[in-house]
Amino acid sequence: MWIIINKMELDEWIRQVVKQLREGDDSKAYNANQLLPLLSSSSISTSTFNSIPTSISSILQLPINDSIVKLWKDFITNHVLYLSNKVKKADPNKLFGTFNQSFISFTKIYKKLNEGKWSAPLVKWFCNNLHKLAKHADGNFKSTGKSPDNYNEAVRTIQQQFGACQISTGKFPYSKLYGVVYCINILCKIFFKLNKIQACATLSRWYEQNHNSIPLKVYPMSIRVTFKYFMGRMALYSMDEEKAKEYLEFAAKHCNKQAVKNKTSIIRYLIPLKLNKGIYPSEELLDKYNLNEYKEISKAIHTGHILKFNEELELYEQLFISNGLYVIMNKLRYVTYRNLLKKALMIINPSNRHMRLEDFRRALEISSGENIDALEVESLVASMIDNKHLLGYILHERGLIIMTKYKEVFPPILNTRL
Repeated sequence: MWIIINKMELDEWIRQVVKQLREGDDSKAYNANQLLPLLSSSSISTSTFNSIPTSISSILQLPINDSIVKLWKDFITNHVLYLSNKVKKADPNKLFGTFNQSFISFTKIYKKLNEGKWSAPLVKWFCNNLHKLAKHADGNFKSTGKSPDNYNEAVRTIQQQFGACQISTGKFPYSKLYGVVYCINILCKIFFKLNKIQACATLSRWYEQNHNSIPLKVYPMSIRVTFKYFMGRMALYSMDEEKAKEYLEFAAKHCNKQAVKNKTSIIRYLIPLKLNKGIYPSEELLDKYNLNEYKEISKAIHTGHILKFNEELELYEQLFISNGLYVIMNKLRYVTYRNLLKKALMIINPSNRHMRLEDFRRALEISSGENIDALEVESLVASMIDNKHLLGYILHERGLIIMTKYKEVFPPILNTRL
C-alpha cells in the first residue's frame, strides 16, 4: 500500500537528512544510510515525486537546470516503477529489470553529484540489491542450463557505476572514488559465480595499480574482510600462495564471529594454504564449520599415506574443482611424499644423510598400494628437491639420495594446529 507524503513533509525530511550528511564530523557525514528507507520502501507516491528533483538538487548544491531536473525525474520514475512491482510481487525478471533501470538512472545522477564520502552507502545499497535481484531471477542457472542473463546485465550496470566512481577530483576518502571498493566486491562475487576469473583478475590488477590512492584502512571492517577474501581467492587462482595466505588470514581473523557462512568460506580456502606449510586443521575446527572434505586428507598428508590421499582427493574431486581448489589440493601430494620420505629415513637410516632410491621406492609402493618403477621414483625425488621439500641431490650412479650436511634435510613445516 502506498504511503502518501505531502510535498512539504517530503522536502523537509530530505532537507534535514542531507543537512546531517553535509555538516559535522565524519561519523555524521557517513550516515547516508538514513536515505535508504526512501529507496527501499514504498514511501514515494506518484503525486509527489515530481517535486523531489528540485529539492534534492538544491540541497546537494547542484545547478538547477532542465537537464538535472530531467535526470532526477527519470530516476524517480524508474524507481517508483520498481517499488510498484515490488509491492505487486512481480515476476523476478521484471523486478530485476525495473530496478536495473533505476540503478542506471542513479549512475547518471551520481556523475553530477558533488564529491563526498556520504554517497558511498547508496552505491553499496544499489550494488548489493542488484546482485540479490539477479540471483533471485537467474536462480540455480548452472543446474538448469539457463543463461545467466540477469547476472550479465548486472555486471554491465555495476561496471558503469564503477566507472562513475573513478570520475573524481576530490581528496580521498571524501570523493566519489571511495565507492570503487563496493563495486569491486560485488563484481568479484558475480564473476566467481559466472566463472569469469579473468574479469576478476582485471579488477585485481586495477586495484593493485591504484591501491595507494584507495587505502583500505578507511573502510568499515566488513568491507575490508570481503575485499581481502576475494583478493585472496584471486591470488590463490594465480598460485601466489604467500599473498593468498596473507589476504585470507586477514579475512579469517577479522570476520564477524556471527557470520558463520562467511567464516566457513574463508577457512575453506585458507586450509589448503596452511596444509602446504604443514599446519593441520583440528577436528574441532572442521566439525565447527562442517568442512568434512579436509578431515581424512589432512591426516593422510600428515602421515605420508599416499593411498588414503589419492582416495580422498578422488572422493571430493568435484567439490574441489567447483571451489577452484583442485590444483592446490593436488599439489599437496608433494607434501605427502615429503612426510613419507622423512618417516622412511627415520626408520631405515636415521643416523646417516643418505637413502637408497630402492628403499624409498618400496616405501612408496607400500604407502600407495601401486607398483612404481625406479625412473618414476627418481623423477619424484628430483621434483621434491626442486620444490624445496628436500635439501640434497641424487647420486644416479649409485642409486642414492644424498642429503645436505649443513642444513635441516627437510625444510621446516610446522606441525601445528590451525
